[in-house]
Amino acid sequence: MGYRTLARRALHEAVIKHSTFVAVAAPLAGGAGVESLLATRRAAMPSASHHVWALRRGDELRWSDDGEPAGSAGRPVLEVVLKRDLDRVAIVVSRVFGGTKLGVGGLARAYAGSAARALDAAGERVVEASERWLVRLPYASVDVVMRRAGDDPAVQRCEARYDATGALLTIELLQADAERWETVLADLTRGDAVVATRFEIDAP
Repeated sequence: MGYRTLARRALHEAVIKHSTFVAVAAPLAGGAGVESLLATRRAAMPSASHHVWALRRGDELRWSDDGEPAGSAGRPVLEVVLKRDLDRVAIVVSRVFGGTKLGVGGLARAYAGSAARALDAAGERVVEASERWLVRLPYASVDVVMRRAGDDPAVQRCEARYDATGALLTIELLQADAERWETVLADLTRGDAVVATRFEIDAP
C-alpha cells in the first residue's frame, strides 16, 4: 500500500571524456511534474547542450532525450529508477559537451551512471499511502468516533465541522487500515455514517 521514493533532492556531478554531466534527482510531491525541476536546471546551467530527464509517478512513465540520439539518454535514466522500484521521482541530467563524442552506448552509460549516483546521494524512504475521508454522521455519534480516532495510531487527523443536518468529519488515515475503518464507522454509528468523499493524499 506504500511506495519507495527519495528522501531528499540531491545532485551529482561528473566529468566523463571531457563532458560534464550534472544529475539532479528529486521526489515529487502532490501533482508536481518535472517541469519545475527542468526549468531550474536550465536556468542553473545555460551552457548545457542537453537537459535529459525522466519521471515516474505510479504508472506514468515519461522521459526525454532532449536532442541526444534516440534511446541513449532519457530511457537509460528511467531504467535506473525502475530497477530500484522508486516512485514519484524525477531526474534531470544536464550535459555540457566537451568535444569528444561518446557514441550511443557511451552516452547511455554516462547518463545512467550519473542518475544512479544522484539517487545514491538522495537516499530512500518508504511512504505509507494515506487517505482523506469526508464523513457525514449524526451529532450523537461525533464524540464516540472522535475518541476512537484519537486512540488509533492509524488515524493521523480527525476534525469535526457542524451544520444544521449533523456533523462532517475530516479523517486522514493509513490506506492499509481503510477497510478496517469502514467497519469501525459502521459499528460506532450503527450504519448512519456516510463517507461522502475519499481520496489518496501524499504523506508529509
